Amino acid sequence: MERIEEKYKKQSIERFEFISEENLNKLRNDNVKTLGQLSNKTSTDLKKYGFENFEIKEINKELQFLGLSLKNSL
Repeated sequence: MERIEEKYKKQSIERFEFISEENLNKLRNDNVKTLGQLSNKTSTDLKKYGFENFEIKEINKELQFLGLSLKNSL
């Protein structure tokens, strides 16, 4: 039986509707298309894409809700 977190890892980053289309495109252009791939990024990585601190906190909060988190986050 597959763990719930594993199912979420395969879901599209578009699930997070609060991420702007511009930032979604930046992630897609770097081949980040799933929540699992997003969870392999650090907050520093997201800052390099142009995400603001409040956006990064929201992303990490939503990932944690699904049993995931950004890489190297507490």
